[in-house]
Amino acid sequence: VVAPCKQDHGPHLAMVGSDGATVCAEGVEADVPPTSGDAPTEEGPAEVVAPCKQDNAATADPGEAEGDVRVAFPVGAASLQSDSQEAAAAAPGKLPTTDPAAADVDPVLPPLGQNPAFAEQQRLQESDAETAAAAAAATAEAEAAATADAEAPNDQKRVWRTRHNKCTEETDADPAWYQHKRHVLVYTYSGKPVYSRYGSEDGLSGTTGALSAIVSKVSTFFFAQQGDPDSLRYMLAGEHIFAFVEKGPLWFVCISKCGDTYPDLVRLLDRVHAQIICILTGGIERTLQSRPNYDLRNLLGGTECVVNSMIRWCTQDMYLQLDGYEPLPLSPAFRGIAVEALRSARIPNVLCGFLMAGHRILSIVINRSFKVHAVDLSMLINMIMSSASLRTGESWTPVCLPHLSDKAFVYAYISFIEGTEVGVVFLSTLSDGEQFYTISQQATTVKKTLATSGCLEHVGRGLGLCPIDLRAAGADDSSPRSDRSTRRTFPIPTPLGQWRLMEGVIHAAYFVPSLQQYFSSSVASPYQTRRRTKTLFRTYGRCRWLLRSAKMPSQICIATDHECFYVSLTAEYHMYLAVPRGISTGVINQFYQWIKSQESHLFLGHLPTW
Repeated sequence: VVAPCKQDHGPHLAMVGSDGATVCAEGVEADVPPTSGDAPTEEGPAEVVAPCKQDNAATADPGEAEGDVRVAFPVGAASLQSDSQEAAAAAPGKLPTTDPAAADVDPVLPPLGQNPAFAEQQRLQESDAETAAAAAAATAEAEAAATADAEAPNDQKRVWRTRHNKCTEETDADPAWYQHKRHVLVYTYSGKPVYSRYGSEDGLSGTTGALSAIVSKVSTFFFAQQGDPDSLRYMLAGEHIFAFVEKGPLWFVCISKCGDTYPDLVRLLDRVHAQIICILTGGIERTLQSRPNYDLRNLLGGTECVVNSMIRWCTQDMYLQLDGYEPLPLSPAFRGIAVEALRSARIPNVLCGFLMAGHRILSIVINRSFKVHAVDLSMLINMIMSSASLRTGESWTPVCLPHLSDKAFVYAYISFIEGTEVGVVFLSTLSDGEQFYTISQQATTVKKTLATSGCLEHVGRGLGLCPIDLRAAGADDSSPRSDRSTRRTFPIPTPLGQWRLMEGVIHAAYFVPSLQQYFSSSVASPYQTRRRTKTLFRTYGRCRWLLRSAKMPSQICIATDHECFYVSLTAEYHMYLAVPRGISTGVINQFYQWIKSQESHLFLGHLPTW
């Protein structure tokens, strides 16, 4: 029943009670007498759900304020005919229309359209509704833009996003600064701040000074008399853990209330330190020792995004748990074309050259006298992925490889194929212009080879399938066609149903220590939010922490309320698996067998040399 209420709330579907009274959605009695068919029956009232035309701020049920209005009609009531119910189902968000002439309303009440006061009220309400809808749309669009990278299935967008809310206006005097769940601070031994993940470094000198004093006092009280010097490692305060790592004259501190284990926080701080050394070399330590008040922020200016991306990579991906890099899944035939293209670019004084697709390695060729370290390679990859300028045109930039030498730079030539995420990178020990032009010519030849051979097309196709969804391997003939078609495929097609148990896998990873290479699958859709993704990888860290004193081979299984986490560590491989509770343990063997069947596609194997 559509009618105005006594307080002129506008037209609403009337709430017809069993006593025959009618009230609007605001709970105010309406000026509509019950119809002759509105008598209650012995079966009680029936409920019909119809969408409300107005975006009401309050309804009878607060939980339905932004949803549908629940309209209760007595059984047998003729107020909402069956054709109107079908219209409501066919056109969500719109009221079913009724014939005003056929409605059993009070003849004294004028038609709604002829009531000036009501017409003005309706116009104002419609105007307010349009304004609210526009504001809601703008807010939803902004929220979607802010969280799209975090919740996107593509792990690359989740980590290397352009926006990071540093909250530069916050200081340690603001309560909001203490609400962040994971702080990362870098300061000198004199307490001078160098880097902070959140807040302004100038406004955090009180906190860094206090932390520096705590470390100094603890060292004096407990470790001064020991022959082997030691230092404060971590503190526990309620739900917070303060992890400390000393690197020469620099202190790295992580303050977390996310449930991280101490070893994971130490690995995180080690990666942050390696990234800073990659940008500045280890010479900064000698500078600080001779000039304790030197401000390192002058040298780090503009590179905070690189450190921020490294922290996200450690907390939202398998990278923190593994000392390796991730190859791009690709057919061995096309990977061989990429390898031969690099091997043909034989250039003196070049340590290595590699092709990258996103943050994954397509192929790599190294100098026989050089051994690439996965951490050095990942630092360079993170630097490239964090800087849009390095992926535009040709770049020639100095980088430090800490595991090669932390006292010197090598020079990286970086050039991406236009319109793609495929890049060519060479590391040279020479910095002169002639070396740059020589490498540039060889890189052009490599790009042409990739394009003419069709390898570039297959690389783009493979990149679009990453990360690989293991549930596709478990699809069988009984799965809905639409469900199978929407899943990401995997490199080597296998018979449907052969890996049926893998359809329930939430996430899986496989690491080969001898190759320094790992495979990481996609995260199941319900776990692709930022919070659940972090929890997933953090639980792997807990499993590793429980195995810290176990001899290899070792394995562990942890069950939560809804998931089971399995970690197996051997000298040949490390396996990580997250599955729903109740699944058969046969999924472990099926995943291992699947990895073996796809090994030539998933890993680079032993690296070729010049």
